[in-house]
Amino acid sequence: MTQIVESKTVHPGPNRQIDSVDRALIAAVLQDARISLTDLAEAINVSRSTAHTRLQRLRDDNVITGFTATVDPLALGLGVAALVFIDIEQHDWRTLRTELAAIPGVEYLAMCAGRFDLMLIARAESIPAMRDVLLEKIQRIPGVRSTESVIILDEVRSPG
Repeated sequence: MTQIVESKTVHPGPNRQIDSVDRALIAAVLQDARISLTDLAEAINVSRSTAHTRLQRLRDDNVITGFTATVDPLALGLGVAALVFIDIEQHDWRTLRTELAAIPGVEYLAMCAGRFDLMLIARAESIPAMRDVLLEKIQRIPGVRSTESVIILDEVRSPG
């Protein structure tokens, strides 16, 4: 379970291109962020020093912005998940985004174009607890006009 509140989109400078070695390195780190430099170098067929230099450059250029652990929500007792689509008052979207992201149980929040303004993933230990997140926390925030919730029945995460 990962929570991201704000992300900065920073692209490598115009003189820095992401090549096939960088892409292979990124794929290997996405598969296992704890991979050793020796194993990383072997996996992408470069020297250890090249792997280290490339990894550091990708971090310095904010292509790789951090490393994280993936946690099984069921192991934490969070057996109920929902997609929540939210229609908000437009004038205060920054404040609403911050308030919604701070609600315990909100795992992910995204701004959307289309019928809804925001979409979030919420997790709770039970249906009554999810009800409280939806009705007592989200819908009571001034500026939230309406919500539409969809309970998630099953999830499949991509391998990398």
